[in-house]
Parts: sequence; C-alpha cells; structure tokens
Amino acid sequence: MGSVPIFSRICKELIDIKILNLNLLDQGASISEECLGILESLKDTHMAISLTASASALDKQLISRLAVLNVRALFAVAGSLDDLRFPLDVIQRHKSAGLSFGISFSVNRDNYTDLPEVLTLCLDSEMDYLVIPMQRLMEEGECFYITKKEREGLELRLRGIDKPERMKVIINDPFLWSVFFPEVQYPECGCQAANSMLYISRGLDVYPCPAMPLKLGDLRKTTLSEIISSAEKSEFRRLINTTPEGCRDCKKLPQCLGGCRGRTYALKGSANEPDPACG
Repeated sequence: MGSVPIFSRICKELIDIKILNLNLLDQGASISEECLGILESLKDTHMAISLTASASALDKQLISRLAVLNVRALFAVAGSLDDLRFPLDVIQRHKSAGLSFGISFSVNRDNYTDLPEVLTLCLDSEMDYLVIPMQRLMEEGECFYITKKEREGLELRLRGIDKPERMKVIINDPFLWSVFFPEVQYPECGCQAANSMLYISRGLDVYPCPAMPLKLGDLRKTTLSEIISSAEKSEFRRLINTTPEGCRDCKKLPQCLGGCRGRTYALKGSANEPDPACG
C-alpha cells in the first residue's frame, strides 16, 4: 500500500488541489489503518468522502468512528443477488448512525440479469444509494459489457419498477444508464477520465479513471500536482475530446458521447474507436 509519509503527502496534495470528491475503496475483512489514516487526515476538510467496504468490516464501533471522520456515504459491497441480503441487513442495523448508506453492486456476465431484483431490494430496504461501479480494467480480467439485445431485455424488466427520487442510482456507463433511465439524458458531458476524475491504484499508480488501463504516473516517484499538469495528461484529454472516427456520423452520438473510452482501449488498444457496447 505504501508508507505512511506517502499517504500524508498525498492527503496534503488533495487538500491543496481542492479536490471536491474522494471515493475510497477498502474491501478487506477490516478497514485498514492506511484508510483510517487518510480519513483522519481529511476529516476537517469540505471534501465529500465516500467509502466502499466489505459488509463484514462494518460493525457498530467502526461506523461510529466513520461518522466523525467526514464520511458522507458508506457503500457495502455485494457481488450477487444471493450475497445482497447480508449487507442490507448490516446497513439496516446501523441506519441511525447519521451516515448515508448504499449498496455497491459490481456488474459482470454472471449477475447482470439480477439488476431488477437488486434494484427492488435496495428500494424496499430504503437505501440512499445503489452504485454500479466502473470496472477496474488494470486489475480485473474480463472487460464486460452488455450487448444491445441484452440491454433491451433488461430495460423491459426494469421498466415496471418505480424508481423514486429518494434513492440515487450512480452509473458511469452511458449504455447501462440508458437501461435504467431510457428517457433521461446521461448526466455526464462525455468521458470524464483525467478531467473531473482520476483513479489511484493500491500500488499508488495514477490512471485517468478506473476503467482506463493507461497509466499517467506513479505517486511513489512524483506528485499528484505534477501528474495533473503533465503533458501526458493534456495529450490524453485532447484524445478523449476528439470524437472517435467510427462515431462521427452516428445518430446515437448525442446520447452516448462516444461511450466508455477505457473499455474501448482495453479491448481494441485505442481510445479512438467506437465503444464495443454500442450497436
């Protein structure tokens, strides 16, 4: 994970750069001291901090501590419909702690058909959030996406579920967003990799986003400020701001805005190609 001085330096940089949102991921059996140290360093800032963790790590003592460490939202991980009951039960026991709670459900080939049931269970349990996180394509094996036919079938099943505004659904994939909200424009202005978003890996490598397996720098060797102002980052954003060749005459471009450029890079070796999920 790196040494404590490195984490202290990174936290100071996050404050100096005036980062507005920080999403931490710690899926160990217990929350690491490094993670708690980061939260301690940032507790007096105005940063909106969320933590995604294993449900087994969430006990009363920890949640009481998180409530005073500026954690705005706590997301418990679930990997399947069968696994969902336990984190929902854990969250129900602690909903009076003053935090916002939700489920982080990583979608893959084996569980994407469970999404209507997952949504219903989260609504029935009065979760504040349902998060469908981006794949970490520099760490995971399969680059997964749902085909057009699969999306159409899933949309039909989701259409009959009332989605009240009290629960926020966070989805960074424009095609998956359209399945949940077919009548609502995708809220992001195109790919935000290396713009409003950066991803720092466990090994302290910096990537444009979790789904873009193209390293921008190494925080063990340089600073976050240097990476943000680097020529490599600027060139990457220039590429991302360029419409992929195969998308220029596509009628769907105003809706998908080029799709997930990280997925394209992972599968095709270039961010200047149409998203494989399109079509």
